[in-house]
Amino acid sequence: MKHGKNFKIGEYNLIDDDVIFGDNVTIGNFCCIKSGTVIGNNTLIMDYVKMMPDAIIGDDCKIDDYVTTSGYVKIGNRVRIKRCSMIGQAVEIEDDAWIGSCVKTTRIKYPGVISEKEEKEEWIKICKGAMVGSATLILAGVTVGEGALIGAGSIIAKDCEPYGIYRSKRAELVGNRKDNIK
Repeated sequence: MKHGKNFKIGEYNLIDDDVIFGDNVTIGNFCCIKSGTVIGNNTLIMDYVKMMPDAIIGDDCKIDDYVTTSGYVKIGNRVRIKRCSMIGQAVEIEDDAWIGSCVKTTRIKYPGVISEKEEKEEWIKICKGAMVGSATLILAGVTVGEGALIGAGSIIAKDCEPYGIYRSKRAELVGNRKDNIK
């Protein structure tokens, strides 16, 4: 484990030897951080967080209690992930995004074996400044556009346009945030 200055760590954590922490990082209690993970500067990881191998977390992030990330997750700078969210494998979250409580992402659209296409192409991307409401489910291959706003409890099965406002189980487009920007 390598860490920068002002590194603070709680009790009862399981952290693999090759994890890298930047400056001013705080890790809560009962966290599990696996091999190949890199955590940027000024980042706060709360209690009971589980990060599977090869997660990359940017600077100035806050990851709340009980968040789980699967392998190959890329999280940009100034990202906030609220408690109990599950960020599945092959997800990219760009800078300044906000992820509400109990958000789930999945790479698998249908039950059964992962197809070769899903293995190689079905990344989920949450673009810069997007806001994803609590208890939202985002399916494989979806891009949530820059600045998009996703209402709580939505199911996102197709791409969301930049600055679009989406809500409901079918995540229908109901407006555009850019229309209100002066």
